[in-house]
Amino acid sequence: MSDDVLLPKEYAIVLLRRLADDDAFRATYQQSPAVALREIGVPENLIAKLPGNYKLKTLGSKLIFQSALYQVIDNVATVCLCQVPPQVHLAIGEAKPVTTSFGSS
Repeated sequence: MSDDVLLPKEYAIVLLRRLADDDAFRATYQQSPAVALREIGVPENLIAKLPGNYKLKTLGSKLIFQSALYQVIDNVATVCLCQVPPQVHLAIGEAKPVTTSFGSS
């Protein structure tokens, strides 16, 4: 995870909340994660580190994103933007980071 970019908590909360609740945003994110990240105000220098023109086949369920949202809000997880979006890695507690993929195959 050394190439991963830590997404500041304020953006992580907005991202996860929108992926958990907003069908239009989910469609935008699935089509173009970079466009969706710009929509919620993620700084361009973070977005630039992601592969360009990346499109997703499917997203995880809203429930998965809601669960991740609660973990970030409760300060038991952090969110990283990864080099292969839209995987989100959660570092839970003080133990070694746990990798969770929110895309479905």
